[in-house]
Amino acid sequence: MELILLPLVRFLFGGLSTASARAARAFAILALAVDAVLLGRLALALARGAEASLVLGGWERGLGIAFSGDQIGLTFAALIWGLAVAVLLYTWRDDLRPYFYVLLHLLIGAAYAMVFTKDLFNAYVILELLTLASFLLVGYGRRPRQIWASLNYLVLCSLGMSLFLLGVAVVYYHAGTFDLGALAAEVAADPSAPWVRLAATLLVGGVAVKAGVFLFSLWLPSAHARATPAVSALLSGVVVKMGVVEIFRLSEVFPLEPTLLVLGFATALLGLLYAIQTRDAKRLLAFSTLSQIGYLLIGFGAGTAAAKLGALDYAVAHGLFKGLLFLAVGEAARLVGTSDLRTLISNRNAIPRATRLALLVGILGIVGIPPFAGFAAKSVLESALHPALLHAGVGLISVGTVASFAKLLPLLGGRSTGRSDRARIAAYGWLATAIVLFLPLSSALVPRSILSAACWTWPAYLETAVVILLGLGLRRLVRDRPFRLPTAVFRIEEGTLVILASLLLVFCLVHVV
Repeated sequence: MELILLPLVRFLFGGLSTASARAARAFAILALAVDAVLLGRLALALARGAEASLVLGGWERGLGIAFSGDQIGLTFAALIWGLAVAVLLYTWRDDLRPYFYVLLHLLIGAAYAMVFTKDLFNAYVILELLTLASFLLVGYGRRPRQIWASLNYLVLCSLGMSLFLLGVAVVYYHAGTFDLGALAAEVAADPSAPWVRLAATLLVGGVAVKAGVFLFSLWLPSAHARATPAVSALLSGVVVKMGVVEIFRLSEVFPLEPTLLVLGFATALLGLLYAIQTRDAKRLLAFSTLSQIGYLLIGFGAGTAAAKLGALDYAVAHGLFKGLLFLAVGEAARLVGTSDLRTLISNRNAIPRATRLALLVGILGIVGIPPFAGFAAKSVLESALHPALLHAGVGLISVGTVASFAKLLPLLGGRSTGRSDRARIAAYGWLATAIVLFLPLSSALVPRSILSAACWTWPAYLETAVVILLGLGLRRLVRDRPFRLPTAVFRIEEGTLVILASLLLVFCLVHVV
């Protein structure tokens, strides 16, 4: 019952939150407490080896609304809960309308449903609900740029979901089922069938719009940069990860390995170019999100169980340190009045010490300094990549990550004159603790034998040191050599054309293999 109660309780509290702002805040606290109990019960059931599955309506699997609990879904549900705690703490003293809490409950409830569904049509409905809630949250501040960014998000995600729904129709016409388990058997019987390739193209291309794949998720830079810090943290830590979870589920059904490898490297390298080029702190984080999704696609495309576990582990780590970075950078931008890096650096004394410490932990996490979250997850991922060329490619991406985030290091200097309130400090501390202790926490998803072999070896530490040095050197090399990149692709008109052209690329990749 926990599988269905998690989203339903959130939807219930969302309805109750319309009463008043004070009641909405109380309901948000109560919802977190109920979530913790339900997740704890589910974790105990899985630890005992009990089957955690549910089909609503009395129908058999494949016809009813089915939910299935596993360790992967539980891990991402815990990430969702942890980010919800951080967002509630961060916004504790903000004057938020009940409307915000309603949308927050809808988004979190839909995310809970998403991580436990293994049904294509259910996934489509849930992703549409996530799109609606995210669209309204991005435009919550009602500023013109926020509204335009939210409309851009809605239009492009609607296109992606239309492609996904068309893929669902192809699957049902040929396989007669929406259940991923039954579908896997149908695909295994004839993996080269034309309908299999067409369905894989439409499903992957559609969900890629939500998942932060650079050629598809062209809404992401504006939405992340314009939204409030709490919403940006949710977009990067929760919404994008739901698309990643669905791509992982699809990779278990369809033969997508070479396709995901190509998309992964393209996403990582293009995202890095824009991250290195931008001079806006929030857009830097947004482009970095696009780049980091490349790690996950490469892990899924590598095809081994260890690489997929490493990619999922990195997805959780990314949700933590990118959530912390968005909250900290958002606070700094609010105090200074802009997210322009040059202005932030020249006015860095206004940034409170707690915010600087949060920035430091987030930067150390994302560049992969031991023993922070980025190091632990990336080591597991890289240790499972074969041949060595894949490993070297991921190392190159890591060098670019260091070079892009080195631009934030000047914000850590100077003397702090501002002060953060206790609620914001608590939010920073909550996420920072998880980032620092991520290595032991990873054992919930990755077997300890793999963790020990990947993380507690001198080559892993040596590689980290080399990556840091090369990244800092690359930053010095490009610092005084600005370059221009096309920005028109992030507008609705051009973005739509790019998504359709990218869909053709996925179609060709799927058919080549």
